[in-house]
Amino acid sequence: MSMATTDYTHITLVVDRSGSMASVVDEAQSGINALLEDQFALPGLLTVTLVEFDSDIETVARMSKTPVHYVLKPRGMTRLLDAVGGELDATRADIKALPKGRRPDRVIFVVATDGDENSSTNYTLEQVRRTVESRRTKQNWIFQFIGAGDSAWQGTSMGMQSASFSHSRAGARASWGAVSLAMVESRAMAPGDVEARLSVPTFIEDADPNLVEDAEW
Repeated sequence: MSMATTDYTHITLVVDRSGSMASVVDEAQSGINALLEDQFALPGLLTVTLVEFDSDIETVARMSKTPVHYVLKPRGMTRLLDAVGGELDATRADIKALPKGRRPDRVIFVVATDGDENSSTNYTLEQVRRTVESRRTKQNWIFQFIGAGDSAWQGTSMGMQSASFSHSRAGARASWGAVSLAMVESRAMAPGDVEARLSVPTFIEDADPNLVEDAEW
């Protein structure tokens, strides 16, 4: 068994920036940036990888030890499986490249989307599901998928814990707040603790009912 640096967490975020995100761009962007600020404010070493996807897949930050200011610019299609599958492999490679005594003892992998897969060519659902299962059972990675409405259940098909938020600005805002809070709680627990999985509600309540009617996706 490989050694791990005490109290070192790595977080990977795989974020949808497809065209349909335009109606909630401000809430999603501010929610992601608030999450990053919250997590870097906690004790312990933290690295973050942030990848965004539409028809293309781009790395915003990789193994960053400082907060990243994310700017969301919606466009394109939803290349979900390729983004998730590719980043499962890339995050594993990043961790394996570290000396054994300096690897994270906790890996949290989060995927966020507002729509359904529609343009992947390199990875299948079954390939992604098998990899998620392997990382979860053999390396104790923690997975969380958040999606707007029924798009959330794609995460269940991948083998990830999944949560649904409403198709609204309020829902987008609430989703990232719920994930950040769950990360805080998880990071307070011992790595590998069965209770350390993210305690995100299956159905995330809107942050502010006054915003619900503002977005039609």
